[in-house]
Amino acid sequence: MKNHLCLLFLFTSNLIIGQENTESKFWTTVGYIYQPLEKLTFGIHQLYRLKDNYNAVDTYITEFNTDYSLKNKLNLELELRYYYKNDNTGNVQGYENLWRYRLGVEKEWKIKPFKLFLRAAYQNRQSIDRNDKTTKYFRTRYAFEYAIKKWDWDPYFSFEYLSKLSGNKLKKYRFGFGSSNKVNGSKWTFRYYFETNKKRTIPDYHILSLKYRYKDKSKKIKKNKKNPETKTEV
Repeated sequence: MKNHLCLLFLFTSNLIIGQENTESKFWTTVGYIYQPLEKLTFGIHQLYRLKDNYNAVDTYITEFNTDYSLKNKLNLELELRYYYKNDNTGNVQGYENLWRYRLGVEKEWKIKPFKLFLRAAYQNRQSIDRNDKTTKYFRTRYAFEYAIKKWDWDPYFSFEYLSKLSGNKLKKYRFGFGSSNKVNGSKWTFRYYFETNKKRTIPDYHILSLKYRYKDKSKKIKKNKKNPETKTEV
């Protein structure tokens, strides 16, 4: 396992160091999640993003999502987003209105001291202002988290492959690492991503991400947590 981690680190480092056409971005997210049932959650998030090495606004995003948990740590996900995106290049510039939906499924495995995650998703983003502008992607993400004893900020590593299904068939590769910590229903998440692609006219991106979310549970769930029922084997 240590050899695999070293190879992954060296491969990612070579990719990052070897790029010349790069740009830095900064993503922030504030969210609220409500859990009415044990297997069901709803969330609303507000996202704010900077681009051009933090010198220009990229996008304002409002997001609604829901997750439903099936058996064996398998989750179904639905995400809806509204974008107010800043286009500051080309002949036609200004803010554009877009919306996007994403359908996904995620599987989790626990193999102490690791948590492993696999997510596959299809997304479709369309312009509200232009009828001819639609972008479709299929996304696959692999991730793992390593639990360290007596340490709240467990390291997290991920790799995501994004394949564009329309237009120029762009393929993106996003490497990430970071950590998160839960405190009284709140969760702080820090991430760094390096995003590269095979189309050299598009820059590679260094992305810093900061996310805060608060999760609330229904009274029924809180009551069940305090007074769990005794299960009888059948």
